[in-house]
Amino acid sequence: MCNELTGVVLGRFAEQDADGCPPVSVLSPRERQILGLLASGKRAAEIAPALGISIATVEVHRRNIKGKLGVRTTAELTRYAIREGLITA
Repeated sequence: MCNELTGVVLGRFAEQDADGCPPVSVLSPRERQILGLLASGKRAAEIAPALGISIATVEVHRRNIKGKLGVRTTAELTRYAIREGLITA
């Protein structure tokens, strides 16, 4: 790997907490907002009109959030949101 790519990869590992999850600060404010809504049980079809965006945009945010956090399911997103204090159990 080139030095620049190595720095990026190592930087990602340094940002992770003890559970291996990146901090919530890796998400944009909009992504944090959408994560909170998804984790509280809202569907993309409910989130989109509430935020004035399309369902497709919500789905893109969901995909980006999952990628940034390294999770695969909505249940994992919900556990992460609870652990980070974005929602309460």
